[in-house]
Amino acid sequence: MRENNFVFADLSTYEITTSIQFYSHIFDWEYQDSGGDYFIATYNNQETSGLYETPKKFREMNMPSFWMSYIEVTNLEETVQIAKESGGIIELVDLTNEIGKIALIRDPLGAGFTIYEGDQLNSRTTSHPNTLVWNELFISDLSKVIPFYEKIFNWRILPSKEGRAVITNSKNEEIAAIQEAPTSQKGKYEYWGVFFAVENIEKTKKKVLDNGGHLLYEGPHFTALSDSFGAFFQIVAITSKSSPVAKSKTTIFPWKAISGIFLILASILLEWYWVWSLFFVLWIVFDIRSGKTHLFETVSKKDTPIVYWLIILLWAGLSLIAIYYPLKR
Repeated sequence: MRENNFVFADLSTYEITTSIQFYSHIFDWEYQDSGGDYFIATYNNQETSGLYETPKKFREMNMPSFWMSYIEVTNLEETVQIAKESGGIIELVDLTNEIGKIALIRDPLGAGFTIYEGDQLNSRTTSHPNTLVWNELFISDLSKVIPFYEKIFNWRILPSKEGRAVITNSKNEEIAAIQEAPTSQKGKYEYWGVFFAVENIEKTKKKVLDNGGHLLYEGPHFTALSDSFGAFFQIVAITSKSSPVAKSKTTIFPWKAISGIFLILASILLEWYWVWSLFFVLWIVFDIRSGKTHLFETVSKKDTPIVYWLIILLWAGLSLIAIYYPLKR
């Protein structure tokens, strides 16, 4: 089980035959019709992605072709409900699909993704050539989506000063990222980008251009391209860990922790007992925002709400004691 991790991607295209030819040339994928006009791409006999014709609804909206990211969840109906309560838009729920349960959701800024409950999709790798290795959200405003994704997936999202945030799962594994970018760089849409690992960036880029695709962006960490129907995708060079995070980690000075150390030392030396009240209040704020608290172990509001709120009340009580005790001296 890869709970709340990215596991698959598929392409909605205006013209199936042309797109199959395009990606077969770019990534050496082989396609098979799995039924219902849905095609599965494979590389070295391993499943890599899916492909289907763009629905009439999206054609009428003049939407370009697009790649869709899939995130595996343990309880699809529960995740859908949390997403709805958190400001998401539920476009589709299919509980009877032959591969499992699926739902298409849009975040508060409109970026779409699919959640999946089942055990058949598992095509994302870490460094295999011509496979999906990374997913990244290109968005106009980080602050408007971080609470949404942390709430529905229990992700930890750590923003940097460069407008980029790294996403880690419950095992503290880096699984994706969010990149804040202006319309001039990302286009007018908010979207989850799919990253494919390749052995040679320049050769792959040339294949894309020779087959009717376009170069959108070229930087030190990845190259953004589009196919002939406008579907965006990114390529990265194969490494021991083929993701932009592996090459662009930002070391952030832990000034908050350093400030806390000095405050604790000051409270001891100067007998500022009120400092402890401040700490307890801050812990309450952080814990309520994240839905998790800590007392020798992590306690989740979602999984054990009674214990969670008991700890929150404990922090509140200790905060009052830290203020009351000095006044009684």
